[in-house]
Amino acid sequence: MAKSMTGFGKALITEDDLTVSVEIKSVNQKNRDLRIHMPYVLNPFDSEIRKLLDSYISRGYVDVNINYEDLSGEPNIKLDLNNAKAYLSIYNEIEELTGEKIASKATLLARNNNLIAKVEQNLDADRYLPILLKTCEQALQEFDAARQAEGLHLISDLKQRIIDMQSNVDKIALRAKTVPEYHKERLLERLSNLIDADLEEYYDGQRVAAEISVFADRADVTEEIIRLRSHLEQFLNILELDEPIGKNLDFLVQELLRETNTIGSKANDLEIIQMIVEMKSTIEKIREQVQNIE
Repeated sequence: MAKSMTGFGKALITEDDLTVSVEIKSVNQKNRDLRIHMPYVLNPFDSEIRKLLDSYISRGYVDVNINYEDLSGEPNIKLDLNNAKAYLSIYNEIEELTGEKIASKATLLARNNNLIAKVEQNLDADRYLPILLKTCEQALQEFDAARQAEGLHLISDLKQRIIDMQSNVDKIALRAKTVPEYHKERLLERLSNLIDADLEEYYDGQRVAAEISVFADRADVTEEIIRLRSHLEQFLNILELDEPIGKNLDFLVQELLRETNTIGSKANDLEIIQMIVEMKSTIEKIREQVQNIE
């Protein structure tokens, strides 16, 4: 099933006095850009987390935020005792220099953030990794469900637009068959305004036939219509695939536009050109939708 590149999912799990929260959100982007934000102490588990994310996400700009709280361990901050003693010595020197007592040295020390040091932690992989992966998996499942739900809407919309284009291509094909004859009638009509004699007899049919032949060859869009129909059918088939399809659809949109432009430049018929303008507008809308499909 095709998926949107836009999604959101989150999970919070507490086990064995360890709480892990994961939040995942993504927007469309041509390639994949995976950003993981988590406390540095969890960096040893980065490769395992990325491997899990890789199994779910192939395209898009993805933000992953991971946090944890361990209620069983010792506090990971402590007083920097050596610096505290140094500050206290400075306060004493200030008192001697000024001859005045500092009201509360303890308050000054407590408010000094430079005296609080983080304690390096060696996390137990056997305890942390399973719950990290479990929480990521749960968040990814919610994230994936959101992308699938939006993907269904995108696929439904794209199918209808492709079917509408197929209908227009059929109309263009029918109209294209009548264009040479229509051009012939117009040519004879213009000539009749200039010459009173019987035109077919005057030209022996040859000059008019040559003009019509050149025009018919120049305005022939049979090959373009065949390719356009093939691309549209291929587009519908790709929409049914249960794998990332965004890049394939990107390519097909370019081909649809190329063939449509070629028909428009060769047609030399107002009715066909009007249908081409409508098709180009539809292709642009298809392009916008495809850019959000993984």
